[in-house]
Amino acid sequence: MAELSDKDIIEKIRNGEINYYSFIVNVFISFYKAIEKFDEERPIKPYLFQIVQNELKMYFRSYKKSFPLDEGITSDDKKEEFKIEDIKLLNIQEKEIFEHIGEGYNYEEIAKIFKKPINTIKSIVRRGRIKIKLACASKK
Repeated sequence: MAELSDKDIIEKIRNGEINYYSFIVNVFISFYKAIEKFDEERPIKPYLFQIVQNELKMYFRSYKKSFPLDEGITSDDKKEEFKIEDIKLLNIQEKEIFEHIGEGYNYEEIAKIFKKPINTIKSIVRRGRIKIKLACASKK
C-alpha cells in the first residue's frame, strides 16, 4: 500500500472518507490520555508537535526490518557459520565476540570476559549479523 501524503489524507476526508480522519484524531487522543501530565502554563502547540513526533517514530519503528538475536547468518540451518571475508566487515570488538562464539562460548561467558551486560553482547552480535547479512545481500 502506498504511503499517503497529508494532501491525500485531507482530500480523502473532504471526499467523505471519514475513516482517514483517524490519522489526525489519534494525536488529540494521545494528548487527552496525557492531559494530567500537561503543564497548563506552557503552550499546547509544542506539546502536540512532540506527540506527533513520537507517533511518527512509533509508526516507522513498526515497519523497521529486524532480525531475531538467535537467527543464524547462513540461509541453511548451520548456526554461526561465517566466512573469513564476512568477519572482516566487523569492527574489532565485534570480531572478538564472534571469534568467542566460534570457539563455543555462550553469551553469558562472553559478557563476563568483556565485562559488559549480556544484553549489550546480544546487541553487538545482532548488529554484527545485520552488517554481514546486508553485505551478503548486496553481493547478490
